[in-house]
Amino acid sequence: MTNPYNHNAAHYAQRYESVAFEDVHGQLLDFIARLGNSAFVLDVGSGSGRDAAWFAAQGHEVVAVEPSHGMRTEAIKRHADTAVQWVDDSLPALAATHRLGISFDLILLSAVWMHVRPTDRARAMRKLATLLNPGGRMAITLRLGPPDPQRQMYDVSEHELDILAREHGLKKIELATASSADKLGRDDISWLTVLYELT
Repeated sequence: MTNPYNHNAAHYAQRYESVAFEDVHGQLLDFIARLGNSAFVLDVGSGSGRDAAWFAAQGHEVVAVEPSHGMRTEAIKRHADTAVQWVDDSLPALAATHRLGISFDLILLSAVWMHVRPTDRARAMRKLATLLNPGGRMAITLRLGPPDPQRQMYDVSEHELDILAREHGLKKIELATASSADKLGRDDISWLTVLYELT
């Protein structure tokens, strides 16, 4: 469901850009550093483009997928000087992304999984797994707390995600610190970061 993001793209983009990548994804920095130079990174649900632009600034080849036209326009405007390939695509199919013919070393889904319908999640995981290189990794942040009534959201759980990952050949990598408070200051929201590797 992209309408709220289309209608309020500037608002959401400003909020997301107010927090640095390192503050949101600090748990992943050690793993990202091991990618070396010029890894292929896929940012699914890239929103304002903050994360995609950060990866590009590190020298990686980045594809940023965003189904909301409004958010994609904001991202391109805010990060016009970055070498990011912006793609209009969405889960569960990621059809346009698959047509690129690229396999990725890292896939990031930040604040995305709660928007995927439970009935679509098995297909979404399969499509994501087939986009990874052998040994490639997928990082997903799970939103824990009450849903935003303005945006279509569904319950998420680490247990469900672990099962889907195993079914599609992904091994869980334990993080030293997986959970974190909401960086936008919402007391009733927290985040859980999970990391998987394609075996």
